[in-house]
Amino acid sequence: MIVNKTMRRLRRILGISNIDMRGYSGASKHARPNDEIVDIVRDIRGRGRKPVIFIHGVMPRSGTVFTGEILRLHPSLHAYPNELWEIPFLELTGDLIDVQRHFLRAYRQNAEKMNGYEFLPLFGASMVAYLHSFVPEEKRVLVKIPDVQYLDYFPTVFPCEHLLLLMRDGRDVVNSTVKTWADADFAETCREWNLGARAILDFNRAHEGKRRGYWMVKYEDVVSDPAAFASLACKKFELDESSFPVERISSISVRGSSEIKNGGKVTWSAAEKPENFNPVGRWQGWSERDKRIFKKIAGGTLIEAGYCDNLDW
Repeated sequence: MIVNKTMRRLRRILGISNIDMRGYSGASKHARPNDEIVDIVRDIRGRGRKPVIFIHGVMPRSGTVFTGEILRLHPSLHAYPNELWEIPFLELTGDLIDVQRHFLRAYRQNAEKMNGYEFLPLFGASMVAYLHSFVPEEKRVLVKIPDVQYLDYFPTVFPCEHLLLLMRDGRDVVNSTVKTWADADFAETCREWNLGARAILDFNRAHEGKRRGYWMVKYEDVVSDPAAFASLACKKFELDESSFPVERISSISVRGSSEIKNGGKVTWSAAEKPENFNPVGRWQGWSERDKRIFKKIAGGTLIEAGYCDNLDW
């Protein structure tokens, strides 16, 4: 952790971005797994197992913890098998593509037998099978990650799983990030949100209404009416809505809030929700300078995401 922070500071001093642009470069023309590969994937992941629900947030501080806490109330879901609180698997897609290339180059005749990106769904299915090994057969797995790198590859890596994309107002994300991590750079955090938000918007345009078990939702909607969110989630992900314990939502604890600290640091332990707790709109105390920086970097995306009509704020 200390090494990572030192490297981030050094890269910032040298004017080098800490954002891995490979993960946001887009992949609209990459190969999708054919029916034969998908059939193999079903065998590896388990034919009798229902789809895993993946929550992917736009970036850290996007509300994946709270959203996951709501969904995991459903009795048919098993959240975070083996206590893996985050599953940063999709962001390894570039490395898996490199592995396939090395594999095929090592014995070129293999390239005639394997085509496209077959390694991706095979490795993805293996990860799902691993998660299933910790969960009773009658349960469905729920996992999360506040990251959308290589998002366009999700249908390739996980062709049999479900996806919930979580968007959040970039101003609140940036505000929370710089309050949580002292070494976070304001402008770079704006750029990271912009990249993640654009990835979600592009993916949503391509898949909304076309892909079963897919849903994009705004964190603000989750917070404002969690019961309505839970109801819609049950419909989107084929969960029995009548089994959802709506009455337990109000007792969900707060974890990782930038406003609730222990010893001056954000705590990831469960904390009682303060009265009038509201994670929306905290950016409104920004200076005019910070507003100008965000508008210049991500203002257009904020409008496109539906968080404002113009930049007169």
